[in-house]
Amino acid sequence: MSEEGIVLFSRVFDPKVDDQLFGGLMSALNTIAETLSEGGLSNFQLSNMRFAIMKMNNILFIANASLSIKDKKLREEIQKIAEKFFVKYPKNIIMDWDNDISIFDDFEKEIENTLKNPMKKFWNGF
Repeated sequence: MSEEGIVLFSRVFDPKVDDQLFGGLMSALNTIAETLSEGGLSNFQLSNMRFAIMKMNNILFIANASLSIKDKKLREEIQKIAEKFFVKYPKNIIMDWDNDISIFDDFEKEIENTLKNPMKKFWNGF
């Protein structure tokens, strides 16, 4: 997700909220958090799930999992996905981006094996 709240890519197994609406909310929360504390929002949890947020090269990566998954494991997964994202879309592509999110559609192929079954297990707490 861009800092402005534009969701570049989303992989949601059970969508309940529109991607762009969620992105706008997360961007607003992160902006408030950055005002209050250096580094912004790093995680939060709801009654049944945990969210982890990592910022790299002005892109926010957000992942969620069940509460049974440790924060460290969730952060490791975000890190792997972020690294693959910047291999596929180097900084110069991001800098010249014209706000057309369709250029990121094929990112799913890069992480398909990472996300297909492992993330379903990950989401369900193994």
